[in-house]
Amino acid sequence: MATQLNPLFHASLSLGDLGIVESVSNCLAPKLDELKGKKIVFSCDDKKMIPVDGWGLRSNSYSAATTVTTIRPIKENALVAAIDSSSVKLAETEEGSLYAIKCGIATAYAGRALMHFKIGPVLFYLSESTIRDSDLEDRLAKLVLLDDDFAKRLIRVRAERAVQKELASHFTNSIILVDGSLKASVFEDRERSLGKIAESCVLRKNMMIGISKGTRLKVLERAAAPLTKVPGPAYIEVDMIIKGLIRNTVGSNSMVKLEKNSPILRADIVGNRTEALGMLLGNDPVAGGYPETLRLAHYISTFTSTDMTCLRSHVLNSYDVTELAADDIRSMLLGSISV
Repeated sequence: MATQLNPLFHASLSLGDLGIVESVSNCLAPKLDELKGKKIVFSCDDKKMIPVDGWGLRSNSYSAATTVTTIRPIKENALVAAIDSSSVKLAETEEGSLYAIKCGIATAYAGRALMHFKIGPVLFYLSESTIRDSDLEDRLAKLVLLDDDFAKRLIRVRAERAVQKELASHFTNSIILVDGSLKASVFEDRERSLGKIAESCVLRKNMMIGISKGTRLKVLERAAAPLTKVPGPAYIEVDMIIKGLIRNTVGSNSMVKLEKNSPILRADIVGNRTEALGMLLGNDPVAGGYPETLRLAHYISTFTSTDMTCLRSHVLNSYDVTELAADDIRSMLLGSISV
């Protein structure tokens, strides 16, 4: 019986008769001939990779009009306070989900690390009643309840803005360093919006700098190509590019190199651009082209396996909850396959 069925079985699965390969190949024009002679950087585990010596100037239409400005450290003592945070999903119930957040604040003064603080972990239970009191627009509120990534983003934005607002309202003549771009978020609290934080900075003569480790805008990488040829710290203004592509940005926009042979970063700045970057270099140690305070704030705010275990025990012991047995659905469906 098996001998009789096999020929029919194989014939019914012949891909050659279906033309699937040709159909996939023609679903979009491949244009592989355009690869010839191109400079190329291969991706690694879907991470953002950048060429060490830049892409060069040939394909950059912005290079001709680009001015490179050298950054000179300003030896005027000022406090630098860097803020970062991370959030994780801890558990869920039938009506909502439980999340935790940690915030890190690291400070430097006169070119040396000063001290650091850890805030949290702080727990937040998001349910319909929580979201109802959050002043979110209805459609966005529903997405927060349905999507864990939206929920974690909401908690991170609200927590970071709360810390930034307190620092901006109480410090004077200081630098507030933010991980990421200075862009208003739909998740913000009206009383602690990025715009109001920027206003507080201006009133109290603080400067705020948002530094992004990477950018999805390839045009910015091309515009910043001249920085690879500069031996020391420098920046290029990219306000026209950013403002033309992104709404709700705060401050001026630059691509910066903070050290010789270091990566090029995006920096959004509230305050005088040259003064802010010079004060940053004069007061915050820079290693590998990245401010040490931001690096430390990142490490402080990262959740460890010990944090997760302690939080789980805390919830079980403090809130009269009943833990249900659960399975990992991906492991159930895929078995031992690493995904």
